[in-house]
Amino acid sequence: MANSDGNKELVLRFMQAIVDGDVATLETIIHYDARWWINGIGDLDRAGLFNGLSALIAAKERTMVVTHAVAEGDHVAVEAVGEMVYDNDVYRNQYHNVFRIADGCIIEGREYMDTQAAAAFMARR
Repeated sequence: MANSDGNKELVLRFMQAIVDGDVATLETIIHYDARWWINGIGDLDRAGLFNGLSALIAAKERTMVVTHAVAEGDHVAVEAVGEMVYDNDVYRNQYHNVFRIADGCIIEGREYMDTQAAAAFMARR
């Protein structure tokens, strides 16, 4: 049986590492075989995931407020509201992520977000 509480803690560490810009923690807790899927974008491997994370970490200020987190077995579902402040812009979005944990690391993620907010932000960049 999977450790649901430990898996939930791991995912919350992931979310906090984004806020902290803590790449070392992200590299430790994201499995080397990780796969990610983002609505409106599609499938990413670990390198593609880190490419996206680096864009978030490049923000001058980062907040991520987790509104719900539920764990069952090797899966954790999280709802969050994020705000990333860049030099001349602010990116705000709402997220629902489903994570799968294996070997004490995040091995899979499915990310749902407001694709219109993401597209509007990207159009301004």
